[in-house]
Amino acid sequence: MTVNSITLCPSARLARSVQNDITHQQIAAGKTQWHSPDVQTLAQWLESIMAEGLLTGVIDGQSPSYVLSTFNEQLLWEEVIAQSLKKNAFGDLFDISGLASAAIEANRYMIAWKLHVAPEYQAEETRQFLRWQRAFQQRCHELNALESVRYLDWQLSKLPQLAAYLPAEIQFAGFDQAAPQEQQLRDILSGLGVQLSDYATTAAQAARTRHAQLEDEDAELRAAVAWAQAQLAENPAARLAIVTPRLSEVRSRLADLLDDVFYPLSIRPGLADTPRHYNFSLGTPLAQQPVIQAGLNLLRLLTAHQLQQSDVSMLLRSPFWSAGRQEADARALLDAGMREKLPMQFSLARFTEFIRKQQAEGLRLEALLENIQAAQAIPTGRKLPAVQWAQTLDAILEALGWPGERNINSLEYQALNAWQKALQQLARMDVLEQKLSASEAVHYLQQICTSQVFQAETELEPAIQILGIMEGLSAPVDALWCMHMNDHIWPPPARPNPLLPAFIQRAAALPNADNNVQSVFAATIQQRLLHSARDIVFSSSVMDGESQLRPSPLMKEIALRDDAVPLAETLAEQLNAGRHDALEHIDDHMAPAVKAGEHVSGGTGLLKAQAVCPAWAFYQYRLGVKALKSPAAGLDNMDRGSLVHGVLEEFWRKRHFADLRDMSADAFMDALNGAVSNTIQAFAADTGIVSPAVLELEAERLLRLVGDWLVHEKTRGIPFRIVDCEVGRKVDICGIEVTLKIDRVQQLESGGLEFIDYKTGQMPKIKSWGEDRITEPQLPIYATFYADPGEQVAGVYFGMVKTAEHGFSGISADHFASEQGKRKPAFANDFSDWQHLLNHWRTAIEAIAAELREGEAAVRFSDENELMYCEVKPLLRLPERKLQFERQQEAGK
Repeated sequence: MTVNSITLCPSARLARSVQNDITHQQIAAGKTQWHSPDVQTLAQWLESIMAEGLLTGVIDGQSPSYVLSTFNEQLLWEEVIAQSLKKNAFGDLFDISGLASAAIEANRYMIAWKLHVAPEYQAEETRQFLRWQRAFQQRCHELNALESVRYLDWQLSKLPQLAAYLPAEIQFAGFDQAAPQEQQLRDILSGLGVQLSDYATTAAQAARTRHAQLEDEDAELRAAVAWAQAQLAENPAARLAIVTPRLSEVRSRLADLLDDVFYPLSIRPGLADTPRHYNFSLGTPLAQQPVIQAGLNLLRLLTAHQLQQSDVSMLLRSPFWSAGRQEADARALLDAGMREKLPMQFSLARFTEFIRKQQAEGLRLEALLENIQAAQAIPTGRKLPAVQWAQTLDAILEALGWPGERNINSLEYQALNAWQKALQQLARMDVLEQKLSASEAVHYLQQICTSQVFQAETELEPAIQILGIMEGLSAPVDALWCMHMNDHIWPPPARPNPLLPAFIQRAAALPNADNNVQSVFAATIQQRLLHSARDIVFSSSVMDGESQLRPSPLMKEIALRDDAVPLAETLAEQLNAGRHDALEHIDDHMAPAVKAGEHVSGGTGLLKAQAVCPAWAFYQYRLGVKALKSPAAGLDNMDRGSLVHGVLEEFWRKRHFADLRDMSADAFMDALNGAVSNTIQAFAADTGIVSPAVLELEAERLLRLVGDWLVHEKTRGIPFRIVDCEVGRKVDICGIEVTLKIDRVQQLESGGLEFIDYKTGQMPKIKSWGEDRITEPQLPIYATFYADPGEQVAGVYFGMVKTAEHGFSGISADHFASEQGKRKPAFANDFSDWQHLLNHWRTAIEAIAAELREGEAAVRFSDENELMYCEVKPLLRLPERKLQFERQQEAGK
């Protein structure tokens, strides 16, 4: 390469790779000195040479004062389209952002390909687009700005004036297809005497190819990673590539598999930042980086009228602001308290007041409160130009102690540099001559960070490059795996622009115009791939769920692999694969026994958990582990169930069945209205987190639901007297103190007591009442441990208070009286009489209590569905257990 030469690439990633390759070639040739290669993107080179021409005065005529960035161009199109749709009765229903994206593409096609649509071929959507285009160009004229496609035309028109500044030789690297403007550039440069050539990124000889057909996409990913592992095991110096047309969809899954196979120790927090020897060509949105996500959430905290509890919760658990390490425990407790006591949405003032209350109760949150107050002192109430908002938002984050007190790592450092570019992009919105409110500025900054692709530079020379199929390599690699070669993916489906006539797009062979264009394009890409490595494996899937798939037609000439294809295993699978003999198995299912006088809270739920799965009872009730409450809009199911219980308690206070039976319709409604009103008022005073409108709707629901239930009870016609409602009592079961809280205790005419427990969700299954291990023990506990000596228990029932499903489920002494003729539950057939059943219940429940007292804490259950309401499922590690059992079964075959 001569001194006066330059290499141009379509992307910054490829430019870096080419530059590195040239440097390695010089080192391999034994050189100790050489001219640093000049490798740039096409856009960078044109921009630099135009700047040189303007500075020296070589370029004549007026230059555009501003070139619209991609983001500003999108906003300007959205502005024009929104303005045109104001008079449309259905304007609010249009996806303006989507229309703007389609208009940008159509505008680029028309200018770059110099298309003209005659009036007779203009459908309504084309006429609308042409009106938008005229309005857009008028706004550009007013702003003295150009969009990128017209700016490139302007640059090309000025190149002849810059002949003296052009290099003697230009090489083009990685341009699969030349768009009209790129071809025009080549023609201009050639006419000016510049020597043009193509930089060789491919080999002259085609690769050895094979086609692997695998079960599904997951198998393709596993096969590609296992292939890379085998290649590097055979030759640690090998350079590999994994290519896919669906990189954005599978990126995270592929990264997880690569880590599981090559970097299993990175699962440890202290090793999560271990440098990788693989590199993705496709970055991720900047907004997805944790430090940037925290910054955006902090700005919303200070500028939004209403805060989302989920956003605040994420912030409280983030280390990227204030005293994130010193106050981590206090902030975690603040988060838990917020979930209990604040609604789904609240203001910053209410949140600040909540912090003060928690601080008064002992939480150490001085730095948190100080940082929030410092940020609140920065004025954000006026509309300002974008450039001022860029400075103000930066100051707010600084006041909040962002990005935190800990030392940032390399990835976070690069993300923060990209953040500064995002703020610069926000400042460049000034060209649109708009003043923004604080919330608008944050909204636009969020959009910028979402659209800005962040690609961190890897510390190690990547042995494995993972690329999208459109992206080229800077040099051939040793071996390549290309996946997703199915006919619905490759060639890619046609996607003509909806704003231009289809036949014009086909005639001009525009990108995505029709299947023929896509086939030609895919064949071109495939030819490049075939010369990008010595060995290539193409893979396709046989199934996608229940759908059968076909290979791409481009696989027709490639021989199928007939050998077994190894599949990579996840870390969990590796830890359980074929190592059972080498592992020492420890039977560790016993927790410390419950000591005399030790209190274990939980009521009947404690014994239910022990019966269903002993580990559940140990974690949740003995250790006190519980799930954090998830915010709900208005009332959650637990709140609604509590309100039903409250209304029924209010109604039955000082009333009996005879009162219900003899009430007039008006008296009944008065009593019901009073019960609902009192319950709602008490709930509102106790919680204070639900709006009056929601409570009003809930009152209407309660009137209908409880009213229908009471009518059902009246129709049932079984007389009773209320003994008590929501009654509590502590009982001792084999040394375990259990607190009972019974929804309703009633006395029948026979003198026997019945226990009623209301249910508003699913009706509990009672078949286990006849088994040795009673997994629904609530009512059997009431029946056998509540009554005082001499009191007779006559029955236990669940009352299903649910629209269209009102009913009772349970059993009573009457089921065993032959003259009653009542149909027994199936389990009751195993017992001779009511007392026999009560004795069984006592024995079974005491056995469960004794097991709990002794410390039994095994992860043992008969039906996983019974763990539906378990709050400690992650601690039970059910997926790992399932994997272990599957491995053991496979090993036993």
